[in-house]
Amino acid sequence: MTKPEVNISRTAQGARNKDAAASVSSSRQESVRYYHRRLKHGILICLLITYLIPIVALTLYFNYNFNASMRESSKLQLAAVAESQRNTIDLFMQKRIVNVFNLFHMKDFSLEPSQENMQAYLENLVQSDDAFVDVGLINAQGIQAGYAGPYPHLQGKNYRDEKWYADLINQQESYIVTDLYLGLRLHPHFTIGVKQLVDGDYYVIRTSVYPDKLEDFLHAVNYDKQAKGFLVNRKGVYQVVVPELGALLEPANYVPDAEKQSDVATIKVNGESMLAAHTWLKEVPWCLVIMQPEALAFEEMYAIRNTMIVGSALLVLVIMVFIWIVVNRLFRGAQAVEQEKVELKSQLYHAHKLVSVGQLAGGVAHEINNPLAIIESESGIIRDMLDPDIGLDASPEAIRKELDEIDKAVHRAKGITQKILSFVRKTDPKLVETDINQLLDDVVSGVKEQEFKVSDIRLIKEYDPDIPKLQLDPDLMRQVFLNLLNNASDVVGKGDAITLKTVKEGDRVKIIVSDTGKGMNAQELEKIFMPFFTTKKVGRGTGLGLPISLNIVEGFGGQMTVESTPGAGTTFTIFLPLPNDNRGKSGNEEQ
Repeated sequence: MTKPEVNISRTAQGARNKDAAASVSSSRQESVRYYHRRLKHGILICLLITYLIPIVALTLYFNYNFNASMRESSKLQLAAVAESQRNTIDLFMQKRIVNVFNLFHMKDFSLEPSQENMQAYLENLVQSDDAFVDVGLINAQGIQAGYAGPYPHLQGKNYRDEKWYADLINQQESYIVTDLYLGLRLHPHFTIGVKQLVDGDYYVIRTSVYPDKLEDFLHAVNYDKQAKGFLVNRKGVYQVVVPELGALLEPANYVPDAEKQSDVATIKVNGESMLAAHTWLKEVPWCLVIMQPEALAFEEMYAIRNTMIVGSALLVLVIMVFIWIVVNRLFRGAQAVEQEKVELKSQLYHAHKLVSVGQLAGGVAHEINNPLAIIESESGIIRDMLDPDIGLDASPEAIRKELDEIDKAVHRAKGITQKILSFVRKTDPKLVETDINQLLDDVVSGVKEQEFKVSDIRLIKEYDPDIPKLQLDPDLMRQVFLNLLNNASDVVGKGDAITLKTVKEGDRVKIIVSDTGKGMNAQELEKIFMPFFTTKKVGRGTGLGLPISLNIVEGFGGQMTVESTPGAGTTFTIFLPLPNDNRGKSGNEEQ
Protein backbone atom coordinates (compact mmCIF):
# COMPACT_ATOMS: atom_id res chain seq x y z
CA MET A 1 0.00 0.00 0.00
CA THR A 2 2.98 2.22 0.34
CA LYS A 3 3.65 2.43 -3.45
CA PRO A 4 0.26 3.74 -4.45
CA GLU A 5 0.48 6.35 -1.79
CA VAL A 6 3.81 7.51 -3.25
CA ASN A 7 2.28 7.76 -6.78
CA ILE A 8 -0.64 9.75 -5.50
CA SER A 9 1.70 12.11 -3.69
CA ARG A 10 3.80 12.74 -6.88
CA THR A 11 0.66 13.34 -8.95
CA ALA A 12 -0.64 15.89 -6.45
CA GLN A 13 2.76 17.69 -6.46
CA GLY A 14 2.74 17.94 -10.28
CA ALA A 15 -0.75 19.36 -10.21
CA ARG A 16 0.33 21.95 -7.66
CA ASN A 17 3.32 22.91 -9.84
CA LYS A 18 1.05 23.38 -12.88
CA ASP A 19 -1.33 25.52 -10.86
CA ALA A 20 1.57 27.66 -9.64
CA ALA A 21 2.89 28.10 -13.20
CA ALA A 22 -0.57 29.02 -14.46
CA SER A 23 -0.89 31.51 -11.60
CA VAL A 24 2.47 33.10 -12.47
CA SER A 25 1.54 33.29 -16.16
CA SER A 26 -1.81 34.85 -15.34
CA SER A 27 -0.09 37.33 -13.03
CA ARG A 28 2.36 38.27 -15.77
CA GLN A 29 -0.45 38.75 -18.31
CA GLU A 30 -2.35 40.89 -15.85
CA SER A 31 0.81 42.91 -15.18
CA VAL A 32 1.33 43.41 -18.93
CA ARG A 33 -2.31 44.41 -19.41
CA TYR A 34 -2.03 46.83 -16.49
CA TYR A 35 1.15 48.30 -17.99
CA HIS A 36 -0.53 48.67 -21.36
CA ARG A 37 -3.57 50.32 -19.83
CA ARG A 38 -1.41 52.83 -17.96
CA LEU A 39 0.69 53.49 -21.04
CA LYS A 40 -2.43 53.85 -23.16
CA HIS A 41 -4.08 56.27 -20.74
CA GLY A 42 -0.87 58.25 -20.41
CA ILE A 43 -0.47 58.60 -24.16
CA LEU A 44 -4.13 59.49 -24.55
CA ILE A 45 -3.77 62.25 -21.99
CA CYS A 46 -0.54 63.50 -23.58
CA LEU A 47 -2.05 63.53 -27.06
CA LEU A 48 -5.21 65.24 -25.87
CA ILE A 49 -3.13 67.87 -24.09
CA THR A 50 -0.90 68.27 -27.17
CA TYR A 51 -3.92 68.83 -29.39
CA LEU A 52 -6.36 70.57 -27.10
CA ILE A 53 -4.16 73.12 -25.35
CA PRO A 54 -3.02 74.81 -28.61
CA ILE A 55 -6.56 74.69 -30.02
CA VAL A 56 -8.09 76.08 -26.83
CA ALA A 57 -5.38 78.71 -26.55
CA LEU A 58 -5.80 79.76 -30.18
CA THR A 59 -9.58 79.75 -29.83
CA LEU A 60 -9.40 81.97 -26.76
CA TYR A 61 -6.85 84.25 -28.41
CA PHE A 62 -8.79 84.66 -31.64
CA ASN A 63 -12.07 84.94 -29.75
CA TYR A 64 -10.60 87.75 -27.66
CA ASN A 65 -9.22 89.58 -30.69
CA PHE A 66 -12.38 88.94 -32.68
CA ASN A 67 -14.53 90.35 -29.87
CA ALA A 68 -12.29 93.41 -29.62
CA SER A 69 -12.39 93.87 -33.39
CA MET A 70 -16.16 93.47 -33.59
CA ARG A 71 -16.70 95.83 -30.64
CA GLU A 72 -14.54 98.41 -32.36
CA SER A 73 -16.41 97.78 -35.62
CA SER A 74 -19.77 98.31 -33.89
CA LYS A 75 -18.51 101.54 -32.36
CA LEU A 76 -17.21 102.74 -35.72
CA GLN A 77 -20.54 101.86 -37.33
CA LEU A 78 -22.46 103.87 -34.73
CA ALA A 79 -19.97 106.74 -35.08
CA ALA A 80 -20.47 106.65 -38.86
CA VAL A 81 -24.24 106.91 -38.39
CA ALA A 82 -23.71 109.89 -36.08
CA GLU A 83 -21.35 111.57 -38.55
CA SER A 84 -23.78 111.03 -41.42
CA GLN A 85 -26.70 112.41 -39.44
CA ARG A 86 -24.60 115.36 -38.25
CA ASN A 87 -23.82 116.25 -41.86
CA THR A 88 -27.55 116.12 -42.65
CA ILE A 89 -28.42 118.40 -39.75
CA ASP A 90 -25.58 120.80 -40.58
CA LEU A 91 -26.80 120.94 -44.16
CA PHE A 92 -30.35 121.64 -42.96
CA MET A 93 -29.11 124.50 -40.76
CA GLN A 94 -26.95 125.87 -43.58
CA LYS A 95 -29.94 125.96 -45.90
CA ARG A 96 -32.07 127.74 -43.31
CA ILE A 97 -29.32 130.34 -42.74
CA VAL A 98 -28.94 130.83 -46.50
CA ASN A 99 -32.73 131.25 -46.79
CA VAL A 100 -32.57 134.12 -44.30
CA PHE A 101 -29.50 135.66 -45.97
CA ASN A 102 -31.29 135.63 -49.31
CA LEU A 103 -33.89 138.05 -47.98
CA PHE A 104 -31.25 140.81 -48.04
CA HIS A 105 -30.81 140.18 -51.76
CA MET A 106 -34.45 140.05 -52.79
CA LYS A 107 -35.37 142.48 -55.56
CA ASP A 108 -37.96 144.31 -53.45
CA PHE A 109 -35.93 144.29 -50.18
CA SER A 110 -36.14 147.54 -48.21
CA LEU A 111 -34.52 148.75 -44.99
CA GLU A 112 -37.87 150.36 -44.17
CA PRO A 113 -40.22 147.59 -45.28
CA SER A 114 -43.99 147.81 -45.28
CA GLN A 115 -46.13 145.14 -43.70
CA GLU A 116 -46.77 143.73 -47.16
CA ASN A 117 -42.99 143.45 -47.70
CA MET A 118 -42.53 141.63 -44.38
CA GLN A 119 -45.39 139.29 -45.17
CA ALA A 120 -43.76 138.52 -48.54
CA TYR A 121 -40.47 137.78 -46.76
CA LEU A 122 -42.21 135.36 -44.41
CA GLU A 123 -43.99 133.62 -47.28
CA ASN A 124 -40.65 133.28 -49.06
CA LEU A 125 -39.17 131.55 -45.99
CA VAL A 126 -42.17 129.29 -45.43
CA GLN A 127 -42.05 128.15 -49.06
CA SER A 128 -38.52 126.85 -48.46
CA ASP A 129 -39.39 125.31 -45.07
CA ASP A 130 -42.57 125.47 -43.02
CA ALA A 131 -40.45 125.29 -39.84
CA PHE A 132 -40.06 129.12 -40.04
CA VAL A 133 -42.51 130.83 -37.67
CA ASP A 134 -41.96 134.55 -38.21
CA VAL A 135 -39.47 137.08 -39.54
CA GLY A 136 -38.31 140.50 -38.37
CA LEU A 137 -35.97 143.26 -39.57
CA ILE A 138 -33.89 144.95 -36.85
CA ASN A 139 -32.46 148.35 -37.78
CA ALA A 140 -29.12 149.85 -36.82
CA GLN A 141 -30.56 151.05 -33.47
CA GLY A 142 -31.57 147.50 -32.47
CA ILE A 143 -35.30 148.17 -33.02
CA GLN A 144 -37.40 145.61 -34.87
CA ALA A 145 -38.64 147.98 -37.59
CA GLY A 146 -40.53 145.30 -39.50
CA TYR A 147 -42.26 142.10 -38.41
CA ALA A 148 -44.47 139.40 -39.89
CA GLY A 149 -45.82 136.49 -37.92
CA PRO A 150 -48.29 135.41 -35.25
CA TYR A 151 -47.05 137.97 -32.65
CA PRO A 152 -47.53 141.47 -34.12
CA HIS A 153 -46.79 143.10 -30.74
CA LEU A 154 -43.11 142.28 -31.40
CA GLN A 155 -43.13 145.14 -33.92
CA GLY A 156 -40.92 147.87 -32.50
CA LYS A 157 -39.27 145.65 -29.86
CA ASN A 158 -35.76 146.72 -28.80
CA TYR A 159 -33.25 143.87 -29.13
CA ARG A 160 -30.18 145.83 -28.14
CA ASP A 161 -30.13 144.21 -24.69
CA GLU A 162 -30.69 140.69 -26.03
CA LYS A 163 -27.55 138.58 -25.61
CA TRP A 164 -27.82 136.85 -28.97
CA TYR A 165 -28.15 140.21 -30.73
CA ALA A 166 -25.10 141.65 -28.97
CA ASP A 167 -23.09 138.48 -29.72
CA LEU A 168 -24.06 138.65 -33.41
CA ILE A 169 -23.10 142.33 -33.77
CA ASN A 170 -19.75 141.84 -32.01
CA GLN A 171 -18.63 138.57 -33.60
CA GLN A 172 -16.92 138.06 -36.95
CA GLU A 173 -19.45 135.50 -38.14
CA SER A 174 -22.35 137.04 -40.04
CA TYR A 175 -24.97 134.74 -38.51
CA ILE A 176 -25.94 133.21 -35.19
CA VAL A 177 -28.20 130.37 -34.10
CA THR A 178 -29.43 130.51 -30.52
CA ASP A 179 -30.13 127.68 -28.10
CA LEU A 180 -33.71 126.48 -27.75
CA TYR A 181 -35.91 128.65 -25.50
CA LEU A 182 -39.62 129.26 -24.76
CA GLY A 183 -39.84 133.05 -25.15
CA LEU A 184 -43.13 134.94 -25.25
CA ARG A 185 -44.82 132.27 -27.36
CA LEU A 186 -44.22 129.63 -24.63
CA HIS A 187 -43.31 127.11 -27.30
CA PRO A 188 -39.75 125.74 -27.66
CA HIS A 189 -38.01 127.38 -30.60
CA PHE A 190 -34.67 128.83 -31.60
CA THR A 191 -33.70 132.03 -33.37
CA ILE A 192 -31.60 132.43 -36.52
CA GLY A 193 -30.13 135.89 -36.91
CA VAL A 194 -28.07 137.19 -39.85
CA LYS A 195 -26.44 140.61 -40.17
CA GLN A 196 -25.64 142.79 -43.18
CA LEU A 197 -23.43 145.90 -43.20
CA VAL A 198 -25.25 148.78 -44.92
CA ASP A 199 -23.65 152.26 -45.03
CA GLY A 200 -21.47 151.42 -42.03
CA ASP A 201 -24.34 150.12 -39.87
CA TYR A 202 -25.43 146.55 -39.21
CA TYR A 203 -28.98 145.52 -40.03
CA VAL A 204 -30.24 142.17 -38.76
CA ILE A 205 -32.92 139.81 -40.00
CA ARG A 206 -34.10 137.40 -37.36
CA THR A 207 -36.51 134.47 -37.62
CA SER A 208 -37.89 131.89 -35.21
CA VAL A 209 -37.73 128.21 -36.12
CA TYR A 210 -39.50 125.25 -34.52
CA PRO A 211 -37.26 122.15 -33.99
CA ASP A 212 -39.82 119.69 -35.37
CA LYS A 213 -37.86 119.06 -38.58
CA LEU A 214 -34.72 118.30 -36.59
CA GLU A 215 -36.66 115.74 -34.56
CA ASP A 216 -37.58 114.03 -37.85
CA PHE A 217 -33.88 113.62 -38.56
CA LEU A 218 -33.41 111.92 -35.19
CA HIS A 219 -36.27 109.53 -35.91
CA ALA A 220 -34.43 108.54 -39.09
CA VAL A 221 -31.61 106.93 -37.07
CA ASN A 222 -34.01 104.66 -35.19
CA TYR A 223 -33.21 101.68 -37.41
CA ASP A 224 -33.46 97.97 -36.64
CA LYS A 225 -30.99 98.11 -33.75
CA GLN A 226 -33.01 100.66 -31.77
CA ALA A 227 -30.62 103.59 -32.01
CA LYS A 228 -32.02 106.80 -30.53
CA GLY A 229 -30.61 110.30 -30.83
CA PHE A 230 -30.85 113.77 -29.37
CA LEU A 231 -29.25 117.20 -29.65
CA VAL A 232 -27.82 118.81 -26.53
CA ASN A 233 -26.15 122.18 -25.95
CA ARG A 234 -22.93 122.77 -24.05
CA LYS A 235 -24.89 123.15 -20.79
CA GLY A 236 -26.32 119.65 -21.16
CA VAL A 237 -29.88 120.72 -21.99
CA TYR A 238 -31.97 118.93 -24.59
CA GLN A 239 -32.36 120.98 -27.76
CA VAL A 240 -33.99 118.24 -29.80
CA VAL A 241 -34.90 114.82 -28.41
CA VAL A 242 -37.10 111.85 -29.24
CA PRO A 243 -39.90 111.36 -26.64
CA GLU A 244 -38.46 108.02 -25.46
CA LEU A 245 -35.41 109.77 -24.00
CA GLY A 246 -36.85 112.96 -22.51
CA ALA A 247 -38.43 116.34 -23.17
CA LEU A 248 -37.15 119.57 -24.70
CA LEU A 249 -35.24 121.96 -22.40
CA GLU A 250 -34.80 119.24 -19.75
CA PRO A 251 -31.31 118.23 -18.53
CA ALA A 252 -29.93 115.40 -20.68
CA ASN A 253 -29.09 112.00 -19.18
CA TYR A 254 -25.71 112.13 -20.92
CA VAL A 255 -23.52 115.18 -21.55
CA PRO A 256 -20.71 114.55 -24.06
CA ASP A 257 -17.16 115.76 -23.63
CA ALA A 258 -16.87 119.21 -25.20
CA GLU A 259 -13.12 118.71 -25.68
CA LYS A 260 -13.65 115.86 -28.15
CA GLN A 261 -15.16 116.67 -31.53
CA SER A 262 -16.44 113.10 -31.80
CA ASP A 263 -16.19 109.96 -29.72
CA VAL A 264 -17.96 106.74 -28.76
CA ALA A 265 -18.39 105.90 -25.07
CA THR A 266 -20.08 103.17 -23.03
CA ILE A 267 -22.56 104.56 -20.51
CA LYS A 268 -25.29 103.34 -18.15
CA VAL A 269 -28.87 104.54 -18.71
CA ASN A 270 -31.46 103.23 -16.26
CA GLY A 271 -29.15 100.32 -15.47
CA GLU A 272 -28.70 99.36 -19.12
CA SER A 273 -25.34 99.51 -20.89
CA MET A 274 -25.50 101.78 -23.91
CA LEU A 275 -23.10 102.85 -26.63
CA ALA A 276 -23.21 106.63 -27.03
CA ALA A 277 -21.65 108.19 -30.14
CA HIS A 278 -21.41 111.98 -30.12
CA THR A 279 -20.27 114.56 -32.66
CA TRP A 280 -20.48 118.34 -32.37
CA LEU A 281 -22.30 120.23 -35.10
CA LYS A 282 -20.38 122.76 -37.17
CA GLU A 283 -23.14 125.35 -37.66
CA VAL A 284 -24.63 125.31 -34.17
CA PRO A 285 -22.96 124.88 -30.74
CA TRP A 286 -24.96 121.70 -30.22
CA CYS A 287 -23.87 118.09 -30.03
CA LEU A 288 -25.58 115.17 -31.74
CA VAL A 289 -25.70 112.06 -29.55
CA ILE A 290 -26.87 108.66 -30.80
CA MET A 291 -27.36 105.92 -28.23
CA GLN A 292 -27.82 102.23 -28.84
CA PRO A 293 -28.20 99.30 -26.42
CA GLU A 294 -24.87 97.54 -26.16
CA ALA A 295 -26.48 94.11 -26.37
CA LEU A 296 -28.08 94.99 -29.70
CA ALA A 297 -24.94 96.67 -31.02
CA PHE A 298 -22.93 93.52 -30.32
CA GLU A 299 -25.70 91.09 -31.25
CA GLU A 300 -24.00 90.03 -34.47
CA MET A 301 -20.69 89.66 -32.66
CA TYR A 302 -22.27 87.39 -30.05
CA ALA A 303 -23.88 85.24 -32.76
CA ILE A 304 -20.58 84.81 -34.63
CA ARG A 305 -18.73 84.19 -31.37
CA ASN A 306 -21.20 81.46 -30.41
CA THR A 307 -20.75 79.91 -33.84
CA MET A 308 -16.98 79.94 -33.35
CA ILE A 309 -17.34 78.33 -29.92
CA VAL A 310 -19.64 75.61 -31.26
CA GLY A 311 -17.30 75.03 -34.19
CA SER A 312 -14.29 74.80 -31.88
CA ALA A 313 -16.16 72.39 -29.60
CA LEU A 314 -17.04 70.18 -32.57
CA LEU A 315 -13.43 70.30 -33.74
CA VAL A 316 -12.23 69.29 -30.27
CA LEU A 317 -14.77 66.45 -30.20
CA VAL A 318 -13.67 65.20 -33.61
CA ILE A 319 -10.03 65.34 -32.55
CA MET A 320 -10.77 63.47 -29.32
CA VAL A 321 -12.61 60.74 -31.23
CA PHE A 322 -9.82 60.63 -33.77
CA ILE A 323 -7.18 60.33 -31.06
CA TRP A 324 -9.18 57.67 -29.25
CA ILE A 325 -9.54 55.60 -32.42
CA VAL A 326 -5.87 56.00 -33.31
CA VAL A 327 -4.61 55.16 -29.84
CA ASN A 328 -6.92 52.15 -29.57
CA ARG A 329 -5.69 50.82 -32.88
CA LEU A 330 -2.14 51.56 -31.85
CA PHE A 331 -2.39 49.58 -28.66
CA ARG A 332 -4.31 46.69 -30.20
CA GLY A 333 -1.27 46.25 -32.40
CA ALA A 334 1.07 46.75 -29.44
CA GLN A 335 -0.80 44.17 -27.33
CA ALA A 336 -0.59 41.68 -30.19
CA VAL A 337 3.18 41.66 -29.90
CA GLU A 338 3.04 42.41 -26.17
CA GLN A 339 6.09 44.30 -25.02
CA GLU A 340 8.25 44.22 -28.11
CA LYS A 341 10.12 47.50 -27.90
CA VAL A 342 10.63 47.84 -31.61
CA GLU A 343 6.92 47.71 -32.37
CA LEU A 344 6.11 50.03 -29.48
CA LYS A 345 8.66 52.59 -30.67
CA SER A 346 7.22 52.33 -34.19
CA GLN A 347 3.74 53.00 -32.89
CA LEU A 348 4.90 55.95 -30.78
CA TYR A 349 6.72 57.34 -33.81
CA HIS A 350 3.48 57.05 -35.78
CA ALA A 351 1.67 58.95 -33.02
CA HIS A 352 4.33 61.65 -33.15
CA LYS A 353 3.75 62.00 -36.89
CA LEU A 354 0.06 62.45 -36.21
CA VAL A 355 0.87 65.31 -33.82
CA SER A 356 2.86 67.01 -36.56
CA VAL A 357 0.03 66.54 -39.04
CA GLY A 358 -2.39 68.03 -36.52
CA GLN A 359 -0.18 71.07 -36.00
CA LEU A 360 0.03 71.60 -39.77
CA ALA A 361 -3.75 71.15 -40.02
CA GLY A 362 -4.19 73.75 -37.29
CA GLY A 363 -2.11 76.26 -39.26
CA VAL A 364 -4.01 75.57 -42.47
CA ALA A 365 -7.36 75.82 -40.65
CA HIS A 366 -6.35 79.20 -39.25
CA GLU A 367 -5.39 80.51 -42.70
CA ILE A 368 -8.61 79.23 -44.31
CA ASN A 369 -10.75 80.59 -41.44
CA ASN A 370 -10.10 84.23 -42.39
CA PRO A 371 -11.66 84.13 -45.89
CA LEU A 372 -14.49 81.94 -44.54
CA ALA A 373 -15.24 84.58 -41.89
CA ILE A 374 -15.28 87.26 -44.60
CA ILE A 375 -17.67 85.20 -46.75
CA GLU A 376 -19.98 84.65 -43.77
CA SER A 377 -19.92 88.35 -42.87
CA GLU A 378 -20.56 89.51 -46.45
CA SER A 379 -23.44 87.04 -46.93
CA GLY A 380 -25.01 88.41 -43.74
CA ILE A 381 -24.68 91.95 -45.08
CA ILE A 382 -26.38 90.93 -48.36
CA ARG A 383 -29.25 89.37 -46.41
CA ASP A 384 -29.61 92.62 -44.45
CA MET A 385 -29.57 94.59 -47.72
CA LEU A 386 -32.37 92.41 -49.10
CA ASP A 387 -34.48 92.91 -45.94
CA PRO A 388 -36.78 95.91 -46.65
CA ASP A 389 -37.27 96.54 -42.92
CA ILE A 390 -33.60 97.38 -42.44
CA GLY A 391 -33.51 100.00 -45.18
CA LEU A 392 -29.98 99.40 -46.45
CA ASP A 393 -29.01 100.20 -50.02
CA ALA A 394 -30.02 97.10 -52.01
CA SER A 395 -29.15 98.38 -55.46
CA PRO A 396 -27.38 95.98 -57.87
CA GLU A 397 -24.24 98.08 -57.57
CA ALA A 398 -24.22 97.77 -53.77
CA ILE A 399 -24.90 94.02 -53.87
CA ARG A 400 -22.27 93.57 -56.57
CA LYS A 401 -19.75 95.35 -54.34
CA GLU A 402 -20.42 92.88 -51.49
CA LEU A 403 -20.24 89.94 -53.94
CA ASP A 404 -16.84 91.24 -55.09
CA GLU A 405 -15.63 90.95 -51.48
CA ILE A 406 -16.89 87.34 -51.37
CA ASP A 407 -15.06 86.62 -54.66
CA LYS A 408 -11.86 88.05 -53.17
CA ALA A 409 -12.18 85.78 -50.12
CA VAL A 410 -12.85 82.72 -52.33
CA HIS A 411 -9.82 83.50 -54.50
CA ARG A 412 -7.73 83.95 -51.35
CA ALA A 413 -8.82 80.55 -49.96
CA LYS A 414 -8.14 78.97 -53.35
CA GLY A 415 -4.71 80.59 -53.45
CA ILE A 416 -3.90 79.23 -49.97
CA THR A 417 -4.74 75.66 -50.97
CA GLN A 418 -2.73 75.99 -54.19
CA LYS A 419 0.27 77.28 -52.25
CA ILE A 420 -0.01 74.44 -49.75
CA LEU A 421 -0.08 71.90 -52.61
CA SER A 422 2.90 73.63 -54.20
CA PHE A 423 4.71 73.46 -50.87
CA VAL A 424 4.12 69.78 -50.16
CA ARG A 425 4.25 68.36 -53.70
CA LYS A 426 7.50 67.62 -55.39
CA THR A 427 7.37 67.87 -59.19
CA ASP A 428 10.19 67.42 -61.64
CA PRO A 429 11.13 70.81 -63.12
CA LYS A 430 11.24 71.23 -66.91
CA LEU A 431 14.78 72.49 -67.48
CA VAL A 432 15.42 74.66 -70.51
CA GLU A 433 18.05 77.26 -71.37
CA THR A 434 16.79 80.50 -69.83
CA ASP A 435 18.02 84.08 -70.16
CA ILE A 436 17.74 85.26 -66.56
CA ASN A 437 17.79 88.97 -67.51
CA GLN A 438 14.97 88.49 -70.01
CA LEU A 439 13.00 86.46 -67.46
CA LEU A 440 13.24 89.31 -64.94
CA ASP A 441 12.06 91.79 -67.59
CA ASP A 442 9.13 89.51 -68.47
CA VAL A 443 8.05 89.41 -64.79
CA VAL A 444 8.05 93.19 -64.27
CA SER A 445 6.82 94.24 -67.70
CA GLY A 446 3.22 95.14 -68.31
CA VAL A 447 0.87 95.34 -65.33
CA LYS A 448 3.56 95.11 -62.64
CA GLU A 449 5.64 97.93 -64.12
CA GLN A 450 2.53 100.09 -64.57
CA GLU A 451 1.57 99.39 -60.95
CA PHE A 452 4.95 100.70 -59.81
CA LYS A 453 4.57 103.85 -61.91
CA VAL A 454 1.12 104.59 -60.53
CA SER A 455 2.40 104.10 -56.95
CA ASP A 456 5.45 106.33 -57.65
CA ILE A 457 7.85 103.45 -56.93
CA ARG A 458 11.15 103.60 -58.79
CA LEU A 459 12.20 100.37 -60.52
CA ILE A 460 15.98 100.16 -61.00
CA LYS A 461 17.52 97.50 -63.28
CA GLU A 462 21.21 96.68 -63.08
CA TYR A 463 21.74 93.64 -65.32
CA ASP A 464 25.07 92.03 -66.18
CA PRO A 465 24.86 91.54 -69.98
CA ASP A 466 27.51 88.80 -69.95
CA ILE A 467 25.50 86.29 -67.93
CA PRO A 468 25.13 83.01 -69.89
CA LYS A 469 21.84 81.16 -70.14
CA LEU A 470 20.99 78.91 -67.19
CA GLN A 471 19.31 75.52 -67.08
CA LEU A 472 16.03 76.39 -65.30
CA ASP A 473 12.30 75.88 -65.32
CA PRO A 474 11.17 79.41 -66.38
CA ASP A 475 7.68 79.04 -64.87
CA LEU A 476 9.01 78.06 -61.45
CA MET A 477 11.67 80.76 -61.49
CA ARG A 478 9.09 83.34 -62.59
CA GLN A 479 7.06 82.37 -59.51
CA VAL A 480 10.11 83.03 -57.29
CA PHE A 481 10.75 86.48 -58.78
CA LEU A 482 7.06 87.39 -58.61
CA ASN A 483 6.93 86.42 -54.92
CA LEU A 484 9.94 88.61 -54.13
CA LEU A 485 8.56 91.56 -56.14
CA ASN A 486 5.15 91.29 -54.47
CA ASN A 487 6.79 91.25 -51.04
CA ALA A 488 8.89 94.29 -51.93
CA SER A 489 5.93 96.24 -53.32
CA ASP A 490 4.00 95.60 -50.08
CA VAL A 491 6.65 97.28 -47.88
CA VAL A 492 7.71 100.24 -50.02
CA GLY A 493 5.94 103.57 -50.17
CA LYS A 494 5.73 106.55 -52.44
CA GLY A 495 9.21 107.59 -53.63
CA ASP A 496 10.92 104.33 -52.56
CA ALA A 497 12.86 102.11 -54.96
CA ILE A 498 13.03 98.44 -55.91
CA THR A 499 16.29 97.29 -57.49
CA LEU A 500 16.80 94.21 -59.69
CA LYS A 501 20.44 93.28 -60.16
CA THR A 502 22.24 90.35 -61.80
CA VAL A 503 25.95 89.64 -61.70
CA LYS A 504 28.21 86.70 -62.54
CA GLU A 505 30.29 85.64 -59.54
CA GLY A 506 32.71 82.78 -60.12
CA ASP A 507 30.83 79.62 -61.07
CA ARG A 508 27.42 80.98 -60.17
CA VAL A 509 25.01 83.81 -60.94
CA LYS A 510 23.87 86.19 -58.23
CA ILE A 511 20.38 87.70 -58.55
CA ILE A 512 19.53 90.51 -56.13
CA VAL A 513 16.06 91.88 -55.38
CA SER A 514 16.31 94.78 -52.92
CA ASP A 515 13.99 97.51 -51.68
CA THR A 516 14.20 100.65 -49.58
CA GLY A 517 11.13 99.79 -47.50
CA LYS A 518 10.62 99.40 -43.77
CA GLY A 519 12.92 96.38 -43.35
CA MET A 520 12.75 93.61 -40.72
CA ASN A 521 14.18 93.03 -37.26
CA ALA A 522 16.32 90.07 -36.19
CA GLN A 523 13.39 88.07 -34.82
CA GLU A 524 11.50 88.35 -38.12
CA LEU A 525 14.60 87.40 -40.14
CA GLU A 526 14.98 84.15 -38.16
CA LYS A 527 11.45 83.06 -39.11
CA ILE A 528 11.17 84.49 -42.61
CA PHE A 529 11.42 81.10 -44.38
CA MET A 530 9.16 79.25 -41.93
CA PRO A 531 5.81 78.08 -43.39
CA PHE A 532 2.84 80.26 -42.40
CA PHE A 533 5.02 83.00 -40.93
CA THR A 534 4.32 86.42 -42.46
CA THR A 535 5.03 90.03 -41.57
CA LYS A 536 2.06 91.25 -43.59
CA LYS A 537 -1.23 92.40 -42.14
CA VAL A 538 -3.99 89.87 -41.46
CA GLY A 539 -5.59 88.82 -44.72
CA ARG A 540 -2.67 90.00 -46.91
CA GLY A 541 -0.35 86.99 -46.87
CA THR A 542 -0.28 83.24 -46.19
CA GLY A 543 3.36 82.82 -45.18
CA LEU A 544 3.99 80.21 -47.91
CA GLY A 545 5.48 82.36 -50.67
CA LEU A 546 9.06 82.46 -49.36
CA PRO A 547 9.22 78.79 -48.24
CA ILE A 548 7.99 77.73 -51.70
CA SER A 549 10.50 80.06 -53.36
CA LEU A 550 13.32 78.64 -51.21
CA ASN A 551 12.34 75.07 -52.19
CA ILE A 552 12.34 76.02 -55.88
CA VAL A 553 15.78 77.68 -55.69
CA GLU A 554 17.28 74.78 -53.75
CA GLY A 555 15.73 72.40 -56.29
CA PHE A 556 17.90 74.06 -58.94
CA GLY A 557 20.98 73.58 -56.73
CA GLY A 558 20.96 77.21 -55.61
CA GLN A 559 20.76 79.18 -52.41
CA MET A 560 18.71 82.11 -51.13
CA THR A 561 19.81 84.57 -48.45
CA VAL A 562 18.21 87.65 -46.93
CA GLU A 563 19.61 90.77 -45.28
CA SER A 564 17.51 93.49 -43.74
CA THR A 565 17.84 96.59 -41.60
CA PRO A 566 14.78 98.11 -39.88
CA GLY A 567 13.91 101.36 -41.62
CA ALA A 568 16.48 100.87 -44.38
CA GLY A 569 15.11 98.06 -46.52
CA THR A 570 15.56 94.38 -47.36
CA THR A 571 17.76 92.52 -49.84
CA PHE A 572 17.07 88.97 -51.10
CA THR A 573 19.98 87.32 -52.91
CA ILE A 574 19.60 84.20 -55.05
CA PHE A 575 22.67 82.17 -56.05
CA LEU A 576 22.21 79.84 -59.04
CA PRO A 577 24.95 77.56 -60.40
CA LEU A 578 26.24 78.04 -63.94
CA PRO A 579 26.13 75.14 -66.40
CA ASN A 580 29.32 73.06 -66.30
CA ASP A 581 30.48 74.24 -69.74
CA ASN A 582 30.26 77.91 -68.63
CA ARG A 583 32.05 77.68 -65.31
CA GLY A 584 35.33 79.53 -65.00
CA LYS A 585 34.82 81.44 -68.26
CA SER A 586 34.83 85.17 -68.48
CA GLY A 587 32.14 87.11 -70.21
CA ASN A 588 34.35 87.60 -73.34
CA GLU A 589 35.24 83.90 -73.49
CA GLU A 590 31.59 82.95 -73.40
CA GLN A 591 30.93 85.16 -76.37
